[in-house]
Amino acid sequence: MGWTLIDHRPAGESHQDFFARELLREGQEILAGAHLGGIGGTFYAAVREKRRGEVWALVVLTTGRPGSRFGYKEMEESQGPAPSECPAHVLDALSPTDNREALAWRERCRSQLAQLAAVTPGAQVRFELEFLTPEGPCRSFVAVDPAQGHFRGPKETVYRLTGWRREPFEVLPAGAAS
Repeated sequence: MGWTLIDHRPAGESHQDFFARELLREGQEILAGAHLGGIGGTFYAAVREKRRGEVWALVVLTTGRPGSRFGYKEMEESQGPAPSECPAHVLDALSPTDNREALAWRERCRSQLAQLAAVTPGAQVRFELEFLTPEGPCRSFVAVDPAQGHFRGPKETVYRLTGWRREPFEVLPAGAAS
């Protein structure tokens, strides 16, 4: 499936309300949802089939913003979507499944959540790719306030690394050389 682009999306409408209206059929409802990443982010939802009671994951890539041109591309977990940052509250609402693609996607999401949970204040994090800082290119940082994306560079300057959760990284053992 390709992208759906619309010229205008009403401002003030949540992603959950918008996608429930645009993508769900009669007899379906969103039990839990979350949009991560701002412009160009991903919307994750636990969708319940009212008749059967089954709950599956909907993953929607987005581009643009409410009030202007907006685009989206939807897929189901059974299609094995690449985005794997689904929050725990959405994953926890899903029904058991035996679909291999869905199971692999859920495992990637759980693995990502576990890795993110290891990034606590004081943790040393090394990214696969460099971030360009005023100090120069840098791969290793110490987490200061990871929830806000605040990391300390090698010269003790604290930076806000936007999008850090999407970048491949490893948490180094305490005392490891960066």
